Amino acid sequence: MPVERGETPVGWHRDPMGRFEYRYFNGVQWTPDVSINGQRYVDAPMSYGAPPGATARPGRGKAIASFVLAISAVAIGWVPFIFAFAVAAAIAAIVFGILGLKAARLHDGRGRGFAVAGLALSPVALAVCVGGFFFTAAVVREVRDFVDPGPHQLLAEQPCTLANGRATFNGSIRNLDDHTHDYRIFIDFDDARAGAESKSSTVAVLDVAPGNTAPWSSTVNFDGTSVECKVSDVFGPVPFNFDHS
Repeated sequence: MPVERGETPVGWHRDPMGRFEYRYFNGVQWTPDVSINGQRYVDAPMSYGAPPGATARPGRGKAIASFVLAISAVAIGWVPFIFAFAVAAAIAAIVFGILGLKAARLHDGRGRGFAVAGLALSPVALAVCVGGFFFTAAVVREVRDFVDPGPHQLLAEQPCTLANGRATFNGSIRNLDDHTHDYRIFIDFDDARAGAESKSSTVAVLDVAPGNTAPWSSTVNFDGTSVECKVSDVFGPVPFNFDHS
């Protein structure tokens, strides 16, 4: 039934509140009698006293939510470990995008652009998340190799030497694993004097083949008259060779 300018006749009209497809106007006010897809319902209690002919603008919340979730997933999907949240956001963007399109069809296309953008970006976000998964796996592998250098045998030549203000500590490391390893050996140089400052250094031993033994040596400037040296720890290569030397 057409709506006359300045007057709304009794009958079913597009829901001016944007909650359903149609709402019944009794000649005085909008009623809780509503319908959607040909099915009639009774709306929950609310204020139905809107002036006849009022045209409340339906919300675009679902469509906007789809767009925001999708673009956020694209932005963070590559981040290690965080990619799992991006996957959930991309899936939610698809759901909200579909709901947003459905709402847009009922309300003259309002919000359609956001819904379409959200749906278009969601597959891109999921593709980025796949990259984030493999990046996460690489990070886990690199950290594991750093923390666990594999089976090895460390030999240190004691005592270390001190000459001309320089302390030197030598030794070797044997790879007992079945594949090639890089090692980073952490060494402490301590002065026997009470309150004297200690020093530390790190030496890298690279590409030690299975069963092979590689020498290592570390030298630091040292002001003391005596020095005690020890290996404090052995790690694998720095993740992604950020400090490869």
